[in-house]
Amino acid sequence: MIEARVRCGATWSDACILNMSSRGMLIQAQPTPSRGSYLEIRRGSQVVVARVVWSNAIRCGVRTQDIVSAEQLIRDHARSAKSATPVERRREPRLVATRHDASRFRSRAIEFGTFALLGAGVAIFATSLVGELLATPLEAVRQALG
Repeated sequence: MIEARVRCGATWSDACILNMSSRGMLIQAQPTPSRGSYLEIRRGSQVVVARVVWSNAIRCGVRTQDIVSAEQLIRDHARSAKSATPVERRREPRLVATRHDASRFRSRAIEFGTFALLGAGVAIFATSLVGELLATPLEAVRQALG
């Protein structure tokens, strides 16, 4: 029994590989994926793509896209579990400052600038309006005081 993570569509779940051959696996997972769906099975840094051939209440049989070695699945997870640093599961590591992050930062700066200009415009308008409203009474007070 080999513990693994399974992704079917957009959802991840825990699974257990009960039996395996070079091109197939018997997997126990909840919820069980339906027949014909594609799975991504991850264990350590190993990624296996498979298609569900049959499925029942708690188990399913899958045919893998590539040849899979059971020894490699077990050995790779044992090696990654011993290391103190986490294993990057993506094929290409995520960059710290990607173009997407730079675009998001730029859009936030533009949004902040827009609201700052809008606030300044409202403040100037309010100041001029209050000045016009108070100009006549203050002129009357000034003339009354001499």
